Amino acid sequence: MDCTIRPAREDDADEISAVILHALRETNARDYTKEIIERVENSFSPQAVRQLIAKRTVFVATIEGRVVGTASLDEGVVRSVFVAPDVQARGIGTLLMAEVERAARERNILKLAVPSSVTAETFYARLGFRAVRDAYYGDERTIIMERLLGE
Repeated sequence: MDCTIRPAREDDADEISAVILHALRETNARDYTKEIIERVENSFSPQAVRQLIAKRTVFVATIEGRVVGTASLDEGVVRSVFVAPDVQARGIGTLLMAEVERAARERNILKLAVPSSVTAETFYARLGFRAVRDAYYGDERTIIMERLLGE
């Protein structure tokens, strides 16, 4: 598997949206109700993704030109980390997070936070993030996790 991490382009929005929606429906649906998944999906239409690309630092993971994952940095907050279900558990999320961390260090960000889904909590814990509190958006539980970036 030859995976490349690069900055997202506006013309990646359709593929990014498709990856996120597929991951929500297949992977996150194990931990969240259909109503919560549908509500979250509304935030990741192709148009919404284009807007995110314009205001955040967004990265994509590609394999043979296909977008298979995404992650973004919004100041000191990691957002929208998703990997296509058919290539999960192959290190793509870890590669994306390494790029997010590199970008944060470049900006002298000393601490990263991530509002983790229940689904991704163990993934972030393996990367050194620790849970600091729960947050609720209606009935949707997220775990706020943090990691100090060493020297």
